[in-house]
Amino acid sequence: MRKGKQTRQQILETALNIATGTSLNDLTIGSLAAATEMSKSGLFAHFKSKENLQLAVLEYAHKVFREQVIEPLNDIEDPFERLLKTVELWQKWYGQQAQSCIYISATSEFDDQPGPVRDKLKRDLTLLLSFLENLVNKTIEKGDFKQDTDAKHFVFEFYSLYLGSQQLKWVDFEDSEQSHFWRAFDNLINRYKS
Repeated sequence: MRKGKQTRQQILETALNIATGTSLNDLTIGSLAAATEMSKSGLFAHFKSKENLQLAVLEYAHKVFREQVIEPLNDIEDPFERLLKTVELWQKWYGQQAQSCIYISATSEFDDQPGPVRDKLKRDLTLLLSFLENLVNKTIEKGDFKQDTDAKHFVFEFYSLYLGSQQLKWVDFEDSEQSHFWRAFDNLINRYKS
């Protein structure tokens, strides 16, 4: 990896940590300069604006998510096994990457702020939900889920469990192992299994 690219990746790693520790809106070139011990002008040369920095962090988070959650699934043929592995890797990614989920917090922050950041968040979430819906449809086709399963509704329930688990962790209503999430997810799977 070229030095410039490596430096940018290290900057984005730090920026993602800041954004998940506080919020994407709190991430500024100034706060990032302090955290990376770089000059504001040096960082400004990389990103040109706060919005570009936010977009770069979201793109970096998307890239890391793909590398750690989606790409490892390529070797798994069975759709049901892929679905289970997706959830396992997703929870692992969340645990390793963040104090909080960048997408959950940023979606709450930007849902009423039209612009490129909101559009990026919406695009990424739509891609993820479509990916999950496709996996569930393939699981139905293979016969591992009941034929009358509504894939979109399954994804709605699953994602709601994920949101609830992340939201309730900060008030200690969910533990660090996400026990309530896993129990609820097992119940969800058992309701739909054929």
